[in-house]
Amino acid sequence: ERNLDWFPRMRAMSLVSSDSEGEQNELRNLQEKLESTMKLVTNLSGQLSELKDQMTEQRKQKQRIGLLGHPPPVGVNPQQPA
Repeated sequence: ERNLDWFPRMRAMSLVSSDSEGEQNELRNLQEKLESTMKLVTNLSGQLSELKDQMTEQRKQKQRIGLLGHPPPVGVNPQQPA
């Protein structure tokens, strides 16, 4: 009769379990990438904070030098960064 309705097309238990394993592997990979990205962002945030602190210190030193030495040229505001 060539009736193939009984055949489990794309519904076999082995296919379902392998799809589930594939999804779990993909989720694991995504989780690892997310954790790696979070570590990088944390590291970069720390570096930016250090850079900000260094820039602030340099501005303070320039202001001290300007106050101890000769007055700044006319039109230069010592409160604004160079």
